[in-house]
Amino acid sequence: MTEQELLAAGIRPVNSRQLYPANHQPGDAGLPMLIVENPLGRAVVALQGAHVMAFQPAGQDELLWVSPKTTLRGGVPIRGGIPLCLPWFGLGADGKTMHGFARTMEWTVTAAASLGNGATRLVLELAGDAATSALWPCAFFFRLEIEAGAALKMSIDVQNRGAGAAPLAFAFHTYFAVPDVAAARVAGLDGVTYIDKMDKLARKQQSGEVRIEAATDRVYLDVPPRQTIVAGARRVEIESGARCAVVWNAWNNDRNIPDLGEGNHAGYLCVERGDVADHAVTLPPGQNYRAWMSIAGA
Repeated sequence: MTEQELLAAGIRPVNSRQLYPANHQPGDAGLPMLIVENPLGRAVVALQGAHVMAFQPAGQDELLWVSPKTTLRGGVPIRGGIPLCLPWFGLGADGKTMHGFARTMEWTVTAAASLGNGATRLVLELAGDAATSALWPCAFFFRLEIEAGAALKMSIDVQNRGAGAAPLAFAFHTYFAVPDVAAARVAGLDGVTYIDKMDKLARKQQSGEVRIEAATDRVYLDVPPRQTIVAGARRVEIESGARCAVVWNAWNNDRNIPDLGEGNHAGYLCVERGDVADHAVTLPPGQNYRAWMSIAGA
């Protein structure tokens, strides 16, 4: 789309150096980003990774968190916001690449519009090429639709355009901003079985609300559609049709994650929705996979 078409939809193209000056080294070109503004709220989207960096409903605080240590540079994953883990979750087959390649590639904006309800719709797409075939030998087409209004609604479509089946896992890896993660809690997972990645992948059952008291990395299976983060006076509602929820915070292990940085764990809580682990899928030729999520402050 042209800049004029984006502006007509209330979307302003910017460079990441304008919005996040502290996250660049001298000489960095910066990343192309879009500011989406309407009477209902504001969002920031990086074209690299179709990555939602910020979402703030009108009259509310920012819902998302971006690490002050992340580097905004082409080909480097962004720490914070809503990365798209696609087409795999965790380590890739090479044992090195984490959470797929979609989050480090530049997507193309194919549609944008102001909607009758006051929200703004934005569509970004990514198609397979020779570079992605070397990482994931599957012909594919990814399409992300974002609707930013009083709530943030996202839907991802994956089409297998190849002749063979495609193994696929996906997650909206959302970093929610919280005043103090130790005082936050997550409702909506009571009684759900989870894989505890901090305890040799042991399978356990959640009792009551989830509280963060140490490094936490859990994959909850067959979850209810809705979870709620309660953090002081703040409530955030998360809803999705995906079958898994991942709850993650590095706690004091953040000193070992350079783009997170020691002491920054207190400001975020990841509650991710997707289809991973037991619910990763095998996508037959010509078939589509779809996942959606909405988040809203309350």
